[in-house]
Amino acid sequence: MKKVVILLKNGNDLDLIFKSYIHLKTHFGFYIVPMYIRDIAYKIPISETVLNSGGAAEILNEMEDDFVAQVHEALRKYKIETELIVQSEVGVDEVKTLLKTADLLMLEQSVYLNDLFLELLKIAYRPIIILRNKPLTFENISIVSNDGVKINKSVYNFLSLFPNLDTDSIPILTWNCNYEKHYLVELLKNKGLSADVINFNSKDDTLKDFYFALGKSNLVLMGNLSRSFFFEKITNRTGLNLLENLNTSIFIG
Repeated sequence: MKKVVILLKNGNDLDLIFKSYIHLKTHFGFYIVPMYIRDIAYKIPISETVLNSGGAAEILNEMEDDFVAQVHEALRKYKIETELIVQSEVGVDEVKTLLKTADLLMLEQSVYLNDLFLELLKIAYRPIIILRNKPLTFENISIVSNDGVKINKSVYNFLSLFPNLDTDSIPILTWNCNYEKHYLVELLKNKGLSADVINFNSKDDTLKDFYFALGKSNLVLMGNLSRSFFFEKITNRTGLNLLENLNTSIFIG
């Protein structure tokens, strides 16, 4: 049995998340491990008069409790029988522990890249699916590649987690990467898949053109950012820019 840990936060699109899980369960036999991360009220500065009276803290706690109730209702709606883990003050160590018995991490990306999300990208030792805008589907997959080790690993993990895909071809999109031989093509060929390499470059194209082409997919595979995170942040930020600009789901292995 394969397990997917799903991280939930107040304000998440529960239909998006649980429809995506149902897809994983139906097509690939995944079992869900849902964790709800509470935002605890006392983290807000207590110097505010209203907080000293306890009023704001009570309101925030009620909002959290209300969303927990919404999660339970969504679980019933989608006939998902499992225990919801509810925790406060969750950091990367708690998530790492939870992933020790799991195969995959899935979460919805908010409109901004918060600290916990970025920390997870640096330390996660399991593949991650980042949901954006619409439920997960594998009907239209593409790969963004510089033909490096990380994207090779990511694609390999993806094909191992999700065998027997209902496709015979996955396009590879590159940015300023005009190699004579693209080794990822050979890896896909060995797995029974064909791949066309579609090259974009800063001489003839804009990054907007590149993102638009990737955005036509329902799921984009990209390499792990963990080891190069700070390098990405202070140089061209290609990997982080993909997370900030794509409006489609992303798999990072």
